[in-house]
Amino acid sequence: MNTRRTENGADPAGLVGTAVPGSSGTPDTQSLRERRQDRTRRDLVDAVLQIIAERGLGDATMERVSAVSGISRGTVYAHFPGGRDALLRDAYARLGRELVERTQLAVSAAGDWRGRLAAHARAMFDLAADARVGHFYNVSGPTLVVDGSERGIGSGASVTMISETLAEAQLGGEVDAAVDPHATALLLVGALREAAIGIASGVSDAETLFTSFVRLADGLARR
Repeated sequence: MNTRRTENGADPAGLVGTAVPGSSGTPDTQSLRERRQDRTRRDLVDAVLQIIAERGLGDATMERVSAVSGISRGTVYAHFPGGRDALLRDAYARLGRELVERTQLAVSAAGDWRGRLAAHARAMFDLAADARVGHFYNVSGPTLVVDGSERGIGSGASVTMISETLAEAQLGGEVDAAVDPHATALLLVGALREAAIGIASGVSDAETLFTSFVRLADGLARR
């Protein structure tokens, strides 16, 4: 079976091996058959993300996924009866979870509330700048997600984390008491999303937007 690497030898978006929706339990509770099914689903999502990274969304067909993964077309449809859109939804959800994991690591390493807010911007903008994968997640992805559950994976977690960060900083007297943590978190995540779309589309500069976001966050500080 192919290992699905990009031409320069790297994983597209560093995502190979990440869990995908549809897993039927934790590894220690799954049967051998369930583990094999989950492995096949991961392989198929790996393949579609590689195709998007190397060739763009338009080439992410079921036939090409079959060819790249080395998995028969019949097996591809057996795991994704909904066809291409179902497979793309799983790939989109994979990226959302990966974004949450990257953000959580960066937030935990930050020294103060400003750094934790900045970590959200850095993680989102790094994903957005990741060529076609970023374009898929930030621009093309939402048009393929019909029920909204996959689309909310990254943004929902960010709203929660930012809200908690602001509330904690308020208790420490570092953020203005008049700031509503949840409402502000919603607005900041919306701003991050719009900025990421600009980066993914190639019309905005990531570093300029990052600097602007940091300055915006500074305005929340207690004076």
